Amino acid sequence: MAFAASLAELQAEASCPICLDYLRDPVTIHCGHNFCLSCIHQRWEDLQVIFPCPVCLHHCPDRNLKKNSQLRHMTEIVKQLPTTRSKRKGQEETPLCEKHSQVLGLFCEEELELLCPQCGVSSDHRDHLVTPIEQAAASHRRRLKSYIEPLKKQVEDAELEREILVAKSPIEVQQKMKNWRGELHSEFNCPRSEVFIIIGI
Repeated sequence: MAFAASLAELQAEASCPICLDYLRDPVTIHCGHNFCLSCIHQRWEDLQVIFPCPVCLHHCPDRNLKKNSQLRHMTEIVKQLPTTRSKRKGQEETPLCEKHSQVLGLFCEEELELLCPQCGVSSDHRDHLVTPIEQAAASHRRRLKSYIEPLKKQVEDAELEREILVAKSPIEVQQKMKNWRGELHSEFNCPRSEVFIIIGI
């Protein structure tokens, strides 16, 4: 698992933050971030004085781009490595039973686990409802959909209520401000004698 994470991190480091593809003709800018030569040229095309880094927004004083041949060489090596994505996809297509090394094509409704044909007829699952994985998936999708629809409705209702509250709130704030202005205005316009009485003179 640690190897897969390290491999994914290495592949990310060898990718351009602008096009998200492997770096082509990598260059390093003033702040130290790396980009494809063509990507950073395109990003800075219409700029004249300040050239912000697309990652950290550091203001680079000029278009000084340093070719990074070591990073280019490293990217070529990383391209040759197997991607974690394709490995994971292959595993998902043919999951195998750890006990019997057979394809997990059955689903136990009692234990909620995948089984191979041999596990499906074992004493552990003999009295359980065991169905083909495709059939179980379709059934559980329908069940999930029946839960999701009411939740979607609740989210839509909550969103509508929030929009109504947001629309109302400026009016309420304006009314409160108007009331406060009126109170302050009446306090400043009260006769001088009343002010003196209020402050005890």
